[in-house]
Amino acid sequence: MTDDKAVLQLRDVDKTYPTGVHALRGVSLDVARSEVIAIVGPSGCGKSTLLRCVNGLEPIQGGTITFDGDVISDPKTKWQKVRQRIGMVFQSYELFGHLTVMKNLLLGPSVVQHADAADARTRAAALLERVGLADRADALPRQLSGGQKQRIAIVRALMMQPEVLLLDEITASLDPEMVREVLDVVLELASEGMTMLIVTHEMSFARAIADRVVFMDAGRVVEVAEPERFFTAPESARAQQFLNTFVFEAPDKDVAAGPALDGADVGEPAEG
Repeated sequence: MTDDKAVLQLRDVDKTYPTGVHALRGVSLDVARSEVIAIVGPSGCGKSTLLRCVNGLEPIQGGTITFDGDVISDPKTKWQKVRQRIGMVFQSYELFGHLTVMKNLLLGPSVVQHADAADARTRAAALLERVGLADRADALPRQLSGGQKQRIAIVRALMMQPEVLLLDEITASLDPEMVREVLDVVLELASEGMTMLIVTHEMSFARAIADRVVFMDAGRVVEVAEPERFFTAPESARAQQFLNTFVFEAPDKDVAAGPALDGADVGEPAEG
């Protein structure tokens, strides 16, 4: 990929926490518009930290992060504006428990974007219909399943009409039967051209959805490759070692596909 096609650019990004943990070590990556990047690797390798730095939730100590030509790693960056264009969905939903689903969805457009209330409500209703939750608009978060909460969290991010979506282990806290309903939403977004960086431990999902896979270890990008090459013939010994802990089924890019993304087929660690 050439620089002029990249909507997001990371150059030699370095991040060290106050505790002394060196989370990112010279990370460089270009992301093209409408590209889906799956970021994989062992726990603690810096995957989630990378997304948090892109979204301005963590400052970096070295390098630059550029979004659509602007250096957003600059301390003077107005993150309220940037986060309207770079949305993020977390593992833990982060829904307001005292607000209904609809009020959760309308809060951002109302407070941050000063959007027309009727237009925002219409957009929210359409998105809820799209993810199969039109009948849950007046429900409270405690009345929803984990999978439903995560779909609402995705819709809340989409309400801001972002250009890039960051997804951080969004299925990690879900029961296996709830994983598919969330992944289907992400697959549909990918098919529609949403630019996404997805941190995931679901290897078969990463293989099915990604344009490129980024493998990280110890804060560094070890390997970047197209999914088929990465999962069938990784170049680095560390990536091969990592992949040997998983069991895979054949990838499936069909949003309406059946069991290929269910249960153990979603790239679970191999037993023994």
